[in-house]
Amino acid sequence: MKSWLTAIRKRWPDTKLITQGEFGLLWRAHYKSNNFNYRFVERGSGVGGSDANNEISWFMNKDFRLALLKDWKTNTPEKVIDFTRYDIPTKEPAELTRKWSLLGEINQKQSRAQDKPVPLDSLSKIDKV
Repeated sequence: MKSWLTAIRKRWPDTKLITQGEFGLLWRAHYKSNNFNYRFVERGSGVGGSDANNEISWFMNKDFRLALLKDWKTNTPEKVIDFTRYDIPTKEPAELTRKWSLLGEINQKQSRAQDKPVPLDSLSKIDKV
């Protein structure tokens, strides 16, 4: 971590480390309408590039978050590894916890049995709309 932060400071000397809360407030101030739509592709992940063959395509906007994983070297079919809808009712947990997050149909953390990657066409008809 120290080497990584040192390299960042060297390349971008004006970099500031902020909390997630500060980032969230800055994001809200900049995107007041919450109208964003972004996509990006991440190739290679894992410690030391252990998953160098993996490609994750992310799609995010105010209504959903979707991540598709494939092996780009062998061109395997994409599988959904993360899908969360933000346009459906949710409720906060009843107990006090710091580990709360909005988990959708499938979550990339794979902390639940249902979080195994699935083919894109296996999502429900309503989720494909």
